[in-house]
Amino acid sequence: MHPQVTSYIEWLDETAQEIAATLRDMILEIVPSVEEKYSFKIPFYHYFGMFCYINAIKGGIELAFCRGKDLVMAYPQLELGNRVMIAGVKLYSKTDIQKKEVYQLIAGAALWQQEAWQAKRKFLREKKKK
Repeated sequence: MHPQVTSYIEWLDETAQEIAATLRDMILEIVPSVEEKYSFKIPFYHYFGMFCYINAIKGGIELAFCRGKDLVMAYPQLELGNRVMIAGVKLYSKTDIQKKEVYQLIAGAALWQQEAWQAKRKFLREKKKK
């Protein structure tokens, strides 16, 4: 476990800390070969490239996936917002983790990340309208 990630999680308020710590444990369990880093002042996880990150938001935590746009059809709990590629799920309590099926989301995203890397798939992009 990366010491700066530990410090980041300890810095959060109690609810966010509990959510972030649970997400961290889940990611490390579900994707055993994931590499935990501290990038852009937040916990980042690398698995066949940049995979996901945990970020504090007002009142909770967002778990965001770097290839999230590729996943929104299969996982409607993901939100793109104003972002082009990254999609995330916002969690405001520990019970949201189960309600929003985050375990399945992480497992599915990891599988897609590996498959996309092995097939050297580009990120999906919207076609420009003519």
